[in-house]
Amino acid sequence: MPLFLDRHYIEGTDEKDIAAAHEQDLSMQEEYNAKFLTYWHDEGRHTTFCLVSADSADLITTIHSKAHGKIPNDIVEVNQTDVMSFMGRIADIPASEQKDGLSVDKALRTIMFTDLVGYTSMMSRLGDDRAFKLLREHNNVVRDALTKYAGREVKHTGDGIMASVDDADHAVRAAIEIRAGIADISIPDTDEKLSIRIGMTSGEPLEEGGDLFGSVVNLASRLCDLAEAGEILLSEECVAELTDDAIGLESIGNVSIRGFDEAIAVSKVAD
Repeated sequence: MPLFLDRHYIEGTDEKDIAAAHEQDLSMQEEYNAKFLTYWHDEGRHTTFCLVSADSADLITTIHSKAHGKIPNDIVEVNQTDVMSFMGRIADIPASEQKDGLSVDKALRTIMFTDLVGYTSMMSRLGDDRAFKLLREHNNVVRDALTKYAGREVKHTGDGIMASVDDADHAVRAAIEIRAGIADISIPDTDEKLSIRIGMTSGEPLEEGGDLFGSVVNLASRLCDLAEAGEILLSEECVAELTDDAIGLESIGNVSIRGFDEAIAVSKVAD
């Protein structure tokens, strides 16, 4: 049976409202041979996602309509592997792990792009075998940090990695450790050191065909391109999600970024 992710934009609802609506969906799923697996709710952005196994998208709309009247704005077909990678689960949070009886969490994600600086020229200077060995060391540093801070690798970009992290503080902490870890990698038979640049923003990415997309992804990628060697650049949306006062930031002002109509307020993480 196909798997779908729907998106609701509803103002004036809170986590208890969404939890009640989910229970109403569950009460009707057997009648329509569907299964409402789980949901994610971001109260601040009035957005809810539902993961549903059903014969069609139209059937999901019908059940929502009859159960509580909250009609989804969008429905896309997804697969289980992608949902696990991007949203972190495919089932309701167990009762033992719920807070105040609510099995909800945030749809918001922090998207990170890393880029190994000068990797193309490095391949020309060092040869493929030595360059690939350095790339593997880069991969290990990035993946270890993502594992430590509960991040998920979305895809490898050739000389970098795109990742999704649920918590913005964790994402920045991971980026700081990645920067330090990459700087510790020596290039054999030279005095050179590796360097990385990182771009991040926070928002609600969309998924289609096994990949994340949308303006949040585009902005994170553009910020990575904009960063100088060793820099970690954050959008204002990412900065707004931070709660760790120990993270040092420096504003670099409003920056015009290709593909965005208005200038973006950008900050960099202190060295």
